[in-house]
Amino acid sequence: MELSKEMIKNSMPNLHLAAVEEKELFIAGDIDYTRPLKEYPTAQTIIEHISQNEKTEHIYTKDLNVNGICIQDSFEKYLGNPAKSSGMFKSALKTPMHYEFSKDGDKMELEALQGRKNYFELGEFLHQAILEPTKFGRVLVEPKQSLASTAGVEALTEFWMDVIQEQGFGVDENGEEIPVPQVLEFAVIATETLKQPLDKMPGKKTYLATLKKLSGMEPVTEENFLKIQILKKHYEAYGDGVLKRLLKHSKREISMYYTDPGTGFDVKIRPDALQFEENIGCNAIISVKSSGIEDLRAFYYQAAKLHYDLSEGMYQEVATAVTGRDFNTTIMVMLQTVAPFAVAILVWSAEDIEMGKYKYRTALNTVLECEQKQTFPGYDAFAESGNFGLIQMELPQWNNKEILPTNIEN
Repeated sequence: MELSKEMIKNSMPNLHLAAVEEKELFIAGDIDYTRPLKEYPTAQTIIEHISQNEKTEHIYTKDLNVNGICIQDSFEKYLGNPAKSSGMFKSALKTPMHYEFSKDGDKMELEALQGRKNYFELGEFLHQAILEPTKFGRVLVEPKQSLASTAGVEALTEFWMDVIQEQGFGVDENGEEIPVPQVLEFAVIATETLKQPLDKMPGKKTYLATLKKLSGMEPVTEENFLKIQILKKHYEAYGDGVLKRLLKHSKREISMYYTDPGTGFDVKIRPDALQFEENIGCNAIISVKSSGIEDLRAFYYQAAKLHYDLSEGMYQEVATAVTGRDFNTTIMVMLQTVAPFAVAILVWSAEDIEMGKYKYRTALNTVLECEQKQTFPGYDAFAESGNFGLIQMELPQWNNKEILPTNIEN
């Protein structure tokens, strides 16, 4: 779809429109910028501010509701909201057909989330622990006991009661600490509610499960426990502890809902964290990614392949519009889930964010046209008009390298 200058201007709230007036945007495949690149902060900008200003300030969520909704809701509620997410727009970059199939993506993700609540996933845990470092200390290795035997259930019950007694408190469903007697009382109530006698096996298992839940601890395998401790060490040592400073007084996992004025679409984002100029010298999106990559070059390739730039560009645009603040920085924390379980803190380049914004805006307008015409073509959309879906194929440039000479001797 060909994007007019007027369409792009109308769908870019709170951006530097002077740059739009001075130059033609995105003409003939040439990407121009929404703002001068020098206005994007760099890693050096952030470090200079942190070095000179040790104080941090709490920003109230209510003050971020300017042109949309900024709210601390659950991930389940976020997924249940029908607004369009970055995942849908990434699909639109493949083909309109991919976008059409992605409409139920949040619903399927919600169902998958609900289905795996009882399973431990290392990447997901590390993601949460980076945003809430106290979680690093809330894992333990549970003794191996059989839940099929009374002796095994009773041994595990004793183990978890000792854990709760030693820490001196339990944790309720809101994450608040509760006294030990209340933990034991809740466990009894949970069992009695199900009409399961405590001297019978079903009641013993319910009592045990409730103790585990109220302990606030996460049972993991010995292997995962070791991996978590290694990554915790790397988290604390990286950049002399700079990650803790970058996250101090940030807003973690806040949902934002906004109506895009250019297309009329309701859109939503849920950045891992928002950080503010009062604390690090700029308004920044903080994204956490766990990956099984071997080195940073492979991660950069993964980021390009999965269109992370579209998500980050969209996050900056929507967060800027909703809050009235100029979000112009993306800090990405990469966690390696394979040896040596390293950490990397990456500040995105201005050019890559601009490309992400361009991809987001292109996808928005492609979806708009498809929705208006109620047609969602597949790969035939890439064919020249009148070619009946025949696409002129070209291999990537890296394939056009000289073939090495072959020397065959008798």
